[in-house]
Amino acid sequence: MKKTASILLLGCLLILMVGSGYAQDMEPVSGGTLRAAWQSGWETLDPHIATSEATNQVLNNVMETLTFFDDDMNLIPWLAESWEQSDDGLTWTFNLRHDVMFSNGREMTADDVDWSLNRLIDPDVASGSAWRIGADSTITAVDAYTVAITTSAPNATLPQALGANKFVGILAPESENEDGTIDVPIGTGPFVISEVEGTTRIVLTANENYWMEGYPYLDAVEIVPYEDDAARELALTGGEVDWIITISPQDLEQLQADPDVVVELSPRLSYDYFGVNLTREPFNNRDVRQAIAYAIDRAQICAFAFFNICEPVQGPTASGSPWYFPYAPYDRDLDMARSLLAGAGYGDGFSFVMNTVVGFEETQRAAQVIQQQLGEIGITMEIQPEEASVIIEKEGTGEFDAIMWSWLGLTDAADYFYLQHHTGEVFNFTGYSNPEFDALVESGTQISDFAERYAIYEQANQILVDDAPYIYMYAKSEVKAWSPSVHGFVVRPDSAVNFWTVWLEQ
Repeated sequence: MKKTASILLLGCLLILMVGSGYAQDMEPVSGGTLRAAWQSGWETLDPHIATSEATNQVLNNVMETLTFFDDDMNLIPWLAESWEQSDDGLTWTFNLRHDVMFSNGREMTADDVDWSLNRLIDPDVASGSAWRIGADSTITAVDAYTVAITTSAPNATLPQALGANKFVGILAPESENEDGTIDVPIGTGPFVISEVEGTTRIVLTANENYWMEGYPYLDAVEIVPYEDDAARELALTGGEVDWIITISPQDLEQLQADPDVVVELSPRLSYDYFGVNLTREPFNNRDVRQAIAYAIDRAQICAFAFFNICEPVQGPTASGSPWYFPYAPYDRDLDMARSLLAGAGYGDGFSFVMNTVVGFEETQRAAQVIQQQLGEIGITMEIQPEEASVIIEKEGTGEFDAIMWSWLGLTDAADYFYLQHHTGEVFNFTGYSNPEFDALVESGTQISDFAERYAIYEQANQILVDDAPYIYMYAKSEVKAWSPSVHGFVVRPDSAVNFWTVWLEQ
């Protein structure tokens, strides 16, 4: 068998990981409750049903995965100590840690991994994350601490997929209700969900059975969403909360100058975009989509919407990503845009509705700029803000013209290209389908060599950008802020919120 990961001294790795998270001249202390402000509410806490980043950020502290991306985005062992791929490339074998307990005090074994991952790919559950393993894969508990996953085709990136986010995390079967639903997941993570008040408040308490000795430092985390940027920032500066998930970019300099606020930034593995409904006219016409792409001034959008704390992009990857491709054909060209519209039969323009998410003020600003820019070529765009839950429902039913949002937490090329763009995938809400593109991104998951994969995804990227099912706008920086009494938090490129290393100065 081909060895792809060795057993590591996890304790040594953890020292390296968290060492940069707080001042070296201060010793962490245990205790206290961190009051955290989210940007929006969570739609469900079932990891196999959830799709929102708000839910994933909660689950980051409750559930864990077989593999894990450290703060530098290196893949390391986590619930699995090591893994290996068979010579035919079809079977991955994961060797589990022997000292992991669920928060209810029961040991985690291969049977639990088997149950979790089989529920993930169960067609009746219809998880949007099932693709990471493959709906036709076979998961088997070989013995108490060994799990084998056999795929229908070689999948060179399965270890990366199993650490991508907590939607593929391991949970106890006891989490499931009699009707098959999950209200509160039971995980192996550093915290336990102890209180839930709809989508307005969650309390996490320290997991007394956590396998990693000494963590977490906090007794509890109280999470409350503040959709309005100004209200969220006022809650921080006024002492109502200790930590906020993001700030308004226009307030960056002001908050950086405040001695009672700590602001940290990181390049972000994400892209902001708007997707159009390819099942509706006129968006089923590629010339119309390209006309919109030519009419957009991304630099102006970046400047006005996110105050230049971002990078204009024409595809799903930014220059900081190892999967960045320089192909950028859509420099603003209004003559080209008008010509394409006329050729498609829309020389007099048309009207459509753009749905945006309430609480994301930079998105509202971006929409206003786009509204003005498209007006220059005769297109009338109505901006219609909706709650995140309504947007998610519209994505599922296809009842929309266009939706503006972000795609976050990207660690591998498959996250950029397969998950949101491959035919039939749950997150491909635009209805995009191109057999040539599909074949390329499918082959990209079967190869482990980076140079070979890069060449494949470069071709896929050009097809995608030319087809323009999405209008990519910018990749913004990750920005978070907290009170000076908060220590140990690391701002990560994948936007993950991990509180297990955080401690409060007493």
